[in-house]
Amino acid sequence: MASTLVMRVSLIPLVIKQLKKQAEISKLLPKLPPPFLPPLSGRSFGEQYMLFQKKRRELGCPSYLWNFASIAAQVPCFLLFMISIRRMSLDHHPGFDCGGMLWFQNLTETPHGFLGSCFPILIAGLYFANIQISFQTNKVANYPGMLGLLAKMYKMYLNILTIPILYIGFHIPQGSLVYWMTNNALNLVQLLSVRHPSIREKLGLPKTVDPAEARITMGNLSKMQKKQDTQRVLLEHNRQTDDPSLDEHLGLAFQHMATGNNDEALPLLRKVIEKDSAVVGALVAMGQILYSKKLVNEAAEYFESAISKAEKDDSLLVVACYGAGISRIAEGKKWEGIENLKRIAEMEVPVSPMDQHCYYKALVLLGCTLSEEGHNSEAVKHLRRAATYDPGVDRFVKECEALIEMDECKAEDKTTGCN
Repeated sequence: MASTLVMRVSLIPLVIKQLKKQAEISKLLPKLPPPFLPPLSGRSFGEQYMLFQKKRRELGCPSYLWNFASIAAQVPCFLLFMISIRRMSLDHHPGFDCGGMLWFQNLTETPHGFLGSCFPILIAGLYFANIQISFQTNKVANYPGMLGLLAKMYKMYLNILTIPILYIGFHIPQGSLVYWMTNNALNLVQLLSVRHPSIREKLGLPKTVDPAEARITMGNLSKMQKKQDTQRVLLEHNRQTDDPSLDEHLGLAFQHMATGNNDEALPLLRKVIEKDSAVVGALVAMGQILYSKKLVNEAAEYFESAISKAEKDDSLLVVACYGAGISRIAEGKKWEGIENLKRIAEMEVPVSPMDQHCYYKALVLLGCTLSEEGHNSEAVKHLRRAATYDPGVDRFVKECEALIEMDECKAEDKTTGCN
């Protein structure tokens, strides 16, 4: 146990270094293009990856390999200890036959009897707890797209490993089990410790922040327009005017929006729009605030005004079209909303991860609205495109396909009698 503790303590500096690097990566991640684009993006893997690496170096973002630093050090140490202790147990190393305590006096024996099951169950339970806490701390599984899918599959794989670990625990010497249980227990203590705010502060680690964006659900489409999404996009593109005074008002308005003080942001935005009605960021921000106040008609007008003022390559055009679409749909003018959302469907997939998320949310909203209007064949095309980015959309695709089959069956029933 003492040697296990020494080994774990010696790895703490590496763990702290890794956590700091991960915090830097998380901070810079929204500014980076994705390393892998979803299908149908029209770009090659090599081009996109080179763009990602170039931008990463420009921003000084640490390598993603830092995510595996502690694992790369811990796994060899764990295997070395396990193999060494097992060999010593099988060779009946002096002291192993009587160096235990309680029910595990003989460390060379495999577990047996009722109490013998304690170690395998404890090891499997601690392993499972470590997995849950690790993924609770790093909520990468909540990200949309391929990254989130891979994380979910990886977590499922690790969860399934609990069963073979439990089985293996009954077939190795108790000396190895003592080390394994101690290692898992210390790992659990480490995970819980680095989550505690006061400990993180003393270690110089940043506060934990959940960077994951909200998931899309079929029954709550009106809530897909999250306030934080638009605010972040606006802050990222705060470069709208040539007038320093307008820029100052615009920047201050965005700061108020970021802190939730929309009422203080409104007069500043109105002042900017009065002086220059072509400031797309101000128009989109006004639409966002009015939408949050359920003034959907006025919000739609501001969003549509932003669409008319925005350049074709303006990244705010996606947000403006999405805002106009969801506002018109909320107003009850579904076909006007659909027309606005179709503008997005005709655009190329944006490079920015934030714009991409908005782009595919718009496709989901477009597909679901078309399906509600009975245009399932057209709806399923947009939903399939969105499903390449977020596999969770597959359930909407299946619903649409089922509705299409029902429509075909009804049509056939009228002519030939569908059973």
